[in-house]
Amino acid sequence: MCDEARNRSGNASWEQQMIEVPPDHAAEVRTTDVDEATDVVGRFYVDAELTPVDTAGVNMQMKALKLPMVTVGNVGFGVDIEIRAGDVTAYYIDAPLSGSAMNRWHDGESVHTTTGAVAVFTPGTPCLLGWSADCDQICVKVSESQMRRQLEAMLDRPVRNRITFHRQLDLSYTAANDWYYLVRLLGSQAWQPGGFLNHPLAMGNLQLLLIQGLLQIQPHNFTDALNARECSAGAATAKLAIDLMHAEPQRLWSTAELARATGVSARALQRAFEKSGHPSPMAYLRRLRLLHVHAELAAQTANSITVTSVAGRWGFVHLGRFASQYRQIFGESPSETLRSGDPSVGSHS
Repeated sequence: MCDEARNRSGNASWEQQMIEVPPDHAAEVRTTDVDEATDVVGRFYVDAELTPVDTAGVNMQMKALKLPMVTVGNVGFGVDIEIRAGDVTAYYIDAPLSGSAMNRWHDGESVHTTTGAVAVFTPGTPCLLGWSADCDQICVKVSESQMRRQLEAMLDRPVRNRITFHRQLDLSYTAANDWYYLVRLLGSQAWQPGGFLNHPLAMGNLQLLLIQGLLQIQPHNFTDALNARECSAGAATAKLAIDLMHAEPQRLWSTAELARATGVSARALQRAFEKSGHPSPMAYLRRLRLLHVHAELAAQTANSITVTSVAGRWGFVHLGRFASQYRQIFGESPSETLRSGDPSVGSHS
């Protein structure tokens, strides 16, 4: 049954999907030329017409990265500018870091965004954007097929209609702010030397959390279906999910993927874990991976590996939080384990 469920999930091991970013999938651009700016925006985000206001050029700065599931980058034009996108084919999330933007859609709706507010764009509706000269934004792109795939995993059924989001996301409440933290983390750390691109498990987890998190926090036409999804699941379901995680602890598991593999909804799986006295599926997976980190550190010497490399390989991207969680379980810091060379590994239930 375990093997059958794994085959149903249709999700290859992330170790077999190593992130290799082709040169044309990463860009750090500075230009004053409108045509060059238009070309770069088209290659990474959307085909659009850029029209500077009261000037002939731009002072564009962009740092963008195409990843397997999302495109993320920081974009600014340095001048007041209008951006007209007539063929919107993906989902876009624009979050100002400074300045402001006026976002207008073809159907007449408009949303003004500054820091603390985010504009969400759905495929199929042309739009006209006006950015102030001091407007710098984190810009995220998710393909329509990827958004649908993640929603299907969460609902455990096909999604045939287009997912249509509300167009303004308010960052003043906790869940949205937590989600925005993931966006900023992905946008900044992906470029760091020795960063997430060297740790595909961590990078994959972040991308999944970003997409599934948006589907959870931002209202859309399937929100009621997500909230109402009911499916009975008990100890047997929880045990199957646990068996799957133990069989492939480095796989790119999410609650939605585990739910699909066990034949229930994500919410039903979470309830099954609660009924069985376990922490949430992702908390269980985190503890399981911590056990593997401990085993690796205890079996090696400080001369052969580093705490950072082992933590990253097992998907831990925030080293401070990782160290705190590690100490709670093992009563010592990761570096102390590495220095001690103690071969023992804590047990789990």
